[in-house]
Amino acid sequence: MQTLTITPTPPRRIRQGLARAFRGTRRVCDEHAFAPLLDAKAASKLLGIPPTWLLAQARAGRVPHHRLGHYVRFNADDLRQWLTENKITPGPSRLTTGGRS
Repeated sequence: MQTLTITPTPPRRIRQGLARAFRGTRRVCDEHAFAPLLDAKAASKLLGIPPTWLLAQARAGRVPHHRLGHYVRFNADDLRQWLTENKITPGPSRLTTGGRS
């Protein structure tokens, strides 16, 4: 004959103590969480470019990416920083500086 044992729920004061002990642990975990990596299709939509171009640039080492086995993934924050670092600002034009006569 098999006996069934039932574990009683802890008293209310113990449950409250546990809740107090673990309060704030989620916040600690969230601080160390990171944004999910994007595949080429999602990253290309973010940048407004074709995914084939983005993958070719990643293969050439020109775009920040993560290689996970044969998967290529992109971090949105890395791409944003890469865009600002590679921004080309216009220099003075010939028309405003006088140029040659």
